[in-house]
Amino acid sequence: MDEIKEMLLKEKESIIADILKTQDHVPLDHDIGDEIDSSVEDQDRKLMMLLQDREREKLDKIEKALVRIENDDYGECEECGETIAPKRLMIVPFARLCINCKQEEERNKGSYSTDDTEGSLRYMEE
Repeated sequence: MDEIKEMLLKEKESIIADILKTQDHVPLDHDIGDEIDSSVEDQDRKLMMLLQDREREKLDKIEKALVRIENDDYGECEECGETIAPKRLMIVPFARLCINCKQEEERNKGSYSTDDTEGSLRYMEE
């Protein structure tokens, strides 16, 4: 449990640093330039905001996992109450669902979700 908590805390720290770094790089004022420069800057700003939103979502999931650890209900599936496999928790440390319930959720959505495979550690989007 300590290993997973440490992973979550490190990832949280990394995300916060990335968000702060990206905020420093988003231009707020336009220098005098042509419309193409302005359009490129606008697209860059939108991309940075999208990335920041995703990072904030990851941060929220990490925070919720840390709360579950503190409340001693970490590793329990929120759907069926069964224990989430330790191997799954090592890959997806903020997993809320066991693999069977996650697969069922994806089937009900009608399409495959990439939630468990995106992010720097493959677990950032559940």
